Amino acid sequence: MDFRAHRVHSWGPMLSGLKSGVSDDGRSLSSYELEQDADADADADVLPTSYGRDILVVDDHQTNLIAIRAALQPLGRSLVLARSSIEVLGRLLEQDFALILLDVSMPGMDGLEIARLVRARDRSRATPILCMTGSSQGEAMLRGYELGAFDCLATPIRPEVLRAKASAFIQLQDLAIELQHKTLEVRQARAYAHELIAQRERFATAVLEQQRQQAAETDRRKDEFLAILSHELRNPLQPLQTAVEVLEHDPRAPVPARVRGIIQRQVHHITRLVDDLLDIARLNAGKLELRREPVALEAIVQEAVQSCRTTIEARKHQLEVELGGAPTIIDGDPIRLVQVVCNLLNNAAKYTDSGGLIRVACGAHCGEGFIRITDTGKGISPILLPSIFDMFVQERTTPDGAGGLGLGLGLVKRVVEMHGGTVCANSAGPKQGSTFEILLGLADQRGLDAFQLSLTRTPTGPQERPLRAVVCDDAPDLCELVADLLRLRGHEVIVVEDGPAAIATICQERPDVALIDIGLPEMDGYEVARQIRRALTEVRPRLIAMTGYGQASDRAAAFDAGFDDHIVKPASADKILRALYGTQD
Repeated sequence: MDFRAHRVHSWGPMLSGLKSGVSDDGRSLSSYELEQDADADADADVLPTSYGRDILVVDDHQTNLIAIRAALQPLGRSLVLARSSIEVLGRLLEQDFALILLDVSMPGMDGLEIARLVRARDRSRATPILCMTGSSQGEAMLRGYELGAFDCLATPIRPEVLRAKASAFIQLQDLAIELQHKTLEVRQARAYAHELIAQRERFATAVLEQQRQQAAETDRRKDEFLAILSHELRNPLQPLQTAVEVLEHDPRAPVPARVRGIIQRQVHHITRLVDDLLDIARLNAGKLELRREPVALEAIVQEAVQSCRTTIEARKHQLEVELGGAPTIIDGDPIRLVQVVCNLLNNAAKYTDSGGLIRVACGAHCGEGFIRITDTGKGISPILLPSIFDMFVQERTTPDGAGGLGLGLGLVKRVVEMHGGTVCANSAGPKQGSTFEILLGLADQRGLDAFQLSLTRTPTGPQERPLRAVVCDDAPDLCELVADLLRLRGHEVIVVEDGPAAIATICQERPDVALIDIGLPEMDGYEVARQIRRALTEVRPRLIAMTGYGQASDRAAAFDAGFDDHIVKPASADKILRALYGTQD
């Protein structure tokens, strides 16, 4: 008997509604039915389940097919690609498969109906099916399980997860093939064992999928919370920084009660935000953004040492700092790198008994910049060393259970690697101290030139003609302090607190420059800029977006709306004053 004809016939009446369909290669589906054998019915029930080696991938999107093929290539199995329900049925008639990856959202006959047909056919009843569906289509997943799918994957699919699951099912099918070749005497035991394995796999897969979904939801909520929190943290930092710079303008004058009140309120705000951050610190694996510039490693080390000096002195440690002769210039984010060095210094102070020695050295060696921190503390066990920079590793705890590496060293490694560098840890063992070393690439000639240029800048920004300015922000403390900063430099300033007021004031007063917040009530800063540009076509005041939104996309949106410059809170007085005249780098 012709097996292909049997496969066609075994679909039975399920194909009757599709006789007029056309496959992707141009053949009508009825051409398959012409190959049916009249005696197929008599043999259909006695044919054994058939297993193939190829993997059938069903998806109507070419990009998805390419991505899946790349993910499964290491398995060493040939992939058969199908882009429509008609083509799927044709492929299943032509051969058997080791695994079917099935997109639920197919045009025409959807993936769930295809799965039902596959399960209703004797030869393909045991073929593993992995349904692929959007993460929001939970109902589709449940229907897939009800129709006999071995597993359901939510898109976008991680290649390593897809590869692992496909490999597991292929291995299970290889085992089934081996068991099928056993003698008839062990057939009942084989079927029982196979069913136990399948049930265990389905149960384990269901549990893993549930855990994955829970973890994905936790990550999503954490990322959203961190994004909001990072924005809110910038708002109190800006008035604090500006208040300090206002006071520095006349350090002998008494601090006004209004400025003291602003500082007290914002410090209280920051304290609350930091407490919130501590609650989610161990979940902080979100993306970091680098603001790179030419910077000297010596300056990084000096600032970090100054920040950590109180902690080091409180534990009565001896601190030795060895800086290189000439400046070691790298291209890096100074704020992030100071945090990295502070983290390592605080670890050294924490895990060194009182009265210990901490050495910090930096410089250049063999074409790389280095920062090396050595302590005489409790050391690191050889078992822990390979995983010491992994996220959430916490083994060097203190006797009371406090401390531990947790998140800190994981973030150190990530930030250093984002700079294209490496970080390593060495220790002779417990109570033998430890050494952490960071290696970073040196800046090129362009970076060296930019660093030399930065040394010629004055700390208070350019001294140019007085300007008429408008400051618009819904945070009253920030508005007043920025206005005070500009007035102390001789500028005339008008303060407004919302978008409509900013438009009216700017169109009436025709100032030279306006600093506008983006997150305004009623009307955001983007719309304010667009309306000003439409209203003032001949006289164009310089518009500066001063905002807590600092992503590259936020900067692009500001320029698209008509802003001339974009500065991120907290901004120094030098940055604000340079933005007034358009002398930013």
